[in-house]
Amino acid sequence: MQTCRLFLFVLFFLVAAFLPQTGYTEDYFTKLDKADSLFRQRKYTDALKLFEEVLDNQNKDEKDSNENKEDEKKGYFTYRMLLQMAYITEGLNDYAATMYYLNLYYLNNPEQKVLNKISELASKHKLVGYEPNDVEYLVAIYKKNQVWFLSFIFILFMSFLGFLIYRRAKGKEILYPSIALSFALAIFFFIYNYYGLDWKKGIIKNEKVFLMNAPSAGGDMVSMLNKGDCVQIIGQEDIWYKVRWKDKDNIAYLRANNVYVIQ
Repeated sequence: MQTCRLFLFVLFFLVAAFLPQTGYTEDYFTKLDKADSLFRQRKYTDALKLFEEVLDNQNKDEKDSNENKEDEKKGYFTYRMLLQMAYITEGLNDYAATMYYLNLYYLNNPEQKVLNKISELASKHKLVGYEPNDVEYLVAIYKKNQVWFLSFIFILFMSFLGFLIYRRAKGKEILYPSIALSFALAIFFFIYNYYGLDWKKGIIKNEKVFLMNAPSAGGDMVSMLNKGDCVQIIGQEDIWYKVRWKDKDNIAYLRANNVYVIQ
């Protein structure tokens, strides 16, 4: 009986951990439907405003506590919505925003046609930082198939747990390596579900953004990026992002309010 209770407790814990951490609200669907309707009516600027409200769905308290991360979107989106936003901003010649929406789409749903569009715009506007990246592609594949991947880990864990319970019920010796493996799978499942892969990239949203050698306005400028350029974000210190640009050896800092963050 005690073993059964332990089994049920672990099952409940993992199911709870597997549940989505955020839910869709009625306001989300209302705004999304209205924005989609405005898009079909070719009222693009009005549609874009509503799409941005959906994507930037943070409450006031969260914004106040993260004022230097104003472009690190925490809201919801659909793939169709991101393509619509990219279409509108490209028509408005806001190519930095267009690259942001296309890259956000690609990171969650890697499609060749979207990658081709990103490459086309990067070439047209002479942007840097958009070279093919195998790690980014693997992260995108993981994000797209995250539910199936975590389901496999969950089933594998439950199989090991069931095996241990069966052996105990039959009075056989419990193999401690199996216990260790089961707990390792459980910890892996929990960490990946709540923290995922920490991969961030940033799209420069302003003209002539300075890269500094230290997180300070008093540091030395090492280079300058243009609107639409892309960098990998590897950390943050106060109002500064620590970024990697051109290659893995080039580390610099830029102000967080100059960047659209993709993660």
